[in-house]
Amino acid sequence: MPFGANMKNSSITRRTFALSAAAAATGALIPAHALAHAHAHSSPQQPSAMSKLSPEAQAEVEMKVAAIFRKYGGKLSEEQKTDIRRIMAENQDGLEKMRAFALTNSDQLATVFRTLREREGK
Repeated sequence: MPFGANMKNSSITRRTFALSAAAAATGALIPAHALAHAHAHSSPQQPSAMSKLSPEAQAEVEMKVAAIFRKYGGKLSEEQKTDIRRIMAENQDGLEKMRAFALTNSDQLATVFRTLREREGK
């Protein structure tokens, strides 16, 4: 099955993608100290993964969790909300490590994209 053949059944549209991208970009503009202040008053218990993160990373996790809860909060149970908060905190550590890895535009790719026609020799 070629890539994109399933796209007609996909529930994401250009409009929902644009709205999601705009929400993510807006969230990135919120000052970290404002998010940290909001976090201090919102959740009394922190998962152990959260305590390992820097204050900026904790604020970013809280911003992401708040966005998820705004969108799906009414459909989630308390257990699901706790799981989402834990998973986001655990993933943030890996994200911070990837961001710390220095890359430049001149770095070569690990793999080269080859189209299906190139692989078949057409």
